[in-house]
Amino acid sequence: MRYSIPLSYNPINVPRLTEVLNRYQGVHHNQLITDFESAMCSVTGSSFAVALNSGTAAIHLALKVLGIGAGDYVLAPTFTYVATINPIRYLGANPVLIDSEQITWNMDPNLVEAAILRLNAEGKKPKAMVVVHTYGMPCQLDRLLEIAKQEKLYLIEDAAESLGSTYKGKMVGTFGDVGIYSFNNNKLVTTYGGGVMVTKNQELASKVRFWANQAREDLSYYEHREIGYNYAMSPLCAAAGISQMPDLQRNVDKRRSNFASYNAALQPIGLLSQSELPGAYSNRWFSAFLFPDRATKQRVTAAMHAAGIETRPLWRPMHQQPIFQRVHVVSQGVAEDQFNRGICLPSGELLTPEELETVLALVKAEI
Repeated sequence: MRYSIPLSYNPINVPRLTEVLNRYQGVHHNQLITDFESAMCSVTGSSFAVALNSGTAAIHLALKVLGIGAGDYVLAPTFTYVATINPIRYLGANPVLIDSEQITWNMDPNLVEAAILRLNAEGKKPKAMVVVHTYGMPCQLDRLLEIAKQEKLYLIEDAAESLGSTYKGKMVGTFGDVGIYSFNNNKLVTTYGGGVMVTKNQELASKVRFWANQAREDLSYYEHREIGYNYAMSPLCAAAGISQMPDLQRNVDKRRSNFASYNAALQPIGLLSQSELPGAYSNRWFSAFLFPDRATKQRVTAAMHAAGIETRPLWRPMHQQPIFQRVHVVSQGVAEDQFNRGICLPSGELLTPEELETVLALVKAEI
């Protein structure tokens, strides 16, 4: 269905993309990838960046390069997209799914501690923790970093939704051992399919780049001593990223403005959303709200669809997914409630004030 008001649309800046492609005529295509990686280092403040063909690939190789393997336990939020959890399974490791807290909607540090105690009581010890900044909202980083340090856990930041979000002035995705970003076509910067892993550790970055290029040895002929992956980013995708990077802050500003307008109208009538903790600055990738009950959510969703307005349900918790029925989970029902009552409203850079008012009028009519 083609929506009159889409959820999130990232337009192509055709003149700028054309300029980038013309600039690299006659230059080896790998230079596009190298320059996109340099742009990511500049934007995020990271020391090293590796461009990959998806955020999922970035999480997979991030876990692998940190030594996560068969039988290991990895703490991760249940309220997330499946791409956060699938790579844990790729490696034969065990996800331990943690419920959300109600302020940021991210992984609850208190329940992380409870999960560790439960594992320890079973004679098990987690090896890593994946934190997610859901819908661009920074998680409770101070607490989670403290837990990771105390328990000697590797910390991977899934910042797939969060480019442009910061905590205490520092880009999220750069606090842990490694961070990952995604660039699909509804993100604030898109490469129309792609991801990046960032780290302060050159050795980790080099190993990930090696694996992502089929683990080809640096020889004059093709030799492979390890299993590799076809995970490298396409140069054309890198060109799209280079062309859009100058628009990042403008896009953040627009999405934050969209959220502020929604929140000013919806909070007084009882609709709840994610809150920024002191020091947190969200890119507000999606403006997500909780309705009073599931029936109201369903009524609003149906009315939006009938009017040609695209919405999206919140993430269905991973522990409710058929493929993860037998994993460890520590839940108090928060993520389930968020899924039952919440939707994402149109949030993109091209959303006009008139369209936003149309969305608000429809929501209010159904409350």
